[in-house]
Amino acid sequence: MKTPKRVLVIEDSTMLIRPVCRMVEELGFEAVPVMSLAELEQQLASEVHFSAAVADYCLPDAPSGEALPPLFRAGIPTIVLTAHNDQQTRDDILSMPVVDYIPKDSPSALDYLMRMLKRIDRNPQIKVLVVDDSHTTRSLLRDYLRRHLYQVLEAVDAEAALQILREHSDVSLVLADYGMPGMDGAQMTSAIRRLYTHTRLAIVGISVQQDKTMTPRFLKAGADDYLQKPFTFEEFTCRITRNIEFVENLMTLEHLAHADPLTGLSNRRHLFEQVQKIRGAYGIAIIDIDHFKQINDGFGHDVGDVVIQHLADRLREHFPRAIVARFGGEEFVVLMKRDAAHPLAQRLEELRQEVEREEVDSHKGTVRYTISIGMAAATAPDIRELLRLADERLYKAKQNGRNRVCAS
Repeated sequence: MKTPKRVLVIEDSTMLIRPVCRMVEELGFEAVPVMSLAELEQQLASEVHFSAAVADYCLPDAPSGEALPPLFRAGIPTIVLTAHNDQQTRDDILSMPVVDYIPKDSPSALDYLMRMLKRIDRNPQIKVLVVDDSHTTRSLLRDYLRRHLYQVLEAVDAEAALQILREHSDVSLVLADYGMPGMDGAQMTSAIRRLYTHTRLAIVGISVQQDKTMTPRFLKAGADDYLQKPFTFEEFTCRITRNIEFVENLMTLEHLAHADPLTGLSNRRHLFEQVQKIRGAYGIAIIDIDHFKQINDGFGHDVGDVVIQHLADRLREHFPRAIVARFGGEEFVVLMKRDAAHPLAQRLEELRQEVEREEVDSHKGTVRYTISIGMAAATAPDIRELLRLADERLYKAKQNGRNRVCAS
């Protein structure tokens, strides 16, 4: 059973705690309301795991932030809400290992709170590479990033950084110091950009030098942003969050351009783009759901969509390293390089048998369906000619009674 993601909502105002709890639950968390330090201590003593906390700085029995240290000792990422926006309170809060603090009087306070909770949920899967020859600076940046739960990798120079990127192709952000031995930060940025586009990786330049040309040097080299030392935790947090979200948004747009919206598989356009990268012998198959119109007419188009999604899931399972695309309607295409150990024809027959055995549950009852498959194979042929041949064999499979694989 999946463990629920719980968020402590610590607030003594009933006017605020209800909308915060509601918004927390809309994000998919379980909200646990707490209205005093005494209640908080009871929750922490329960040994229940909490993914995060939203904590009012001033409670009736904790008027000066006394509720925060127990949260830090428990290792709970904490976002502080405060009605006190004076400089001293701000400094006191930011001297503690908080994720962030939010003034309650800000018109966008709740929106920003939800944004930070989303980041707490996503950031443990995001890698950030810190490149700086100063141990002190790396330690500071590591602390700031770990408050937000990022995975942190470190390098002392450009050569080490490039090696880490070769080993960790899923790094989303690089923090690049300018003044390093050997290749400087701007030169390293240029080298990274030869490997990764802005869609895949953000780069933020950092320097202590009071040089007006430093920002354009980094930006022209391919950086996305620039930070001048010394910078505050708040400025650092805002810049890093913005750049991470920028990469995420670009990747989402790229995915939407290449993906079928119903199944998440590649679309027709992406299939033709990907096939250009394949070299050597490969096979292609066209898979069609038998009597799909009868499913739509008998159960409704919404159930038809469920059946399409079911087949898409089975295709992912059977062809994890192949190119799988929804070609349109109830038709799918699988394109796979030659695999002598587990040939395409064998995999297709295994898929056909599994689909025939399974039942698909829907709100209108159980649905069973079968598939017909046409397959062709060659060495670096014209993809359109190979598709034509596979389509002819699909037609032959249907003419011969459906629910079969035709490879010749």
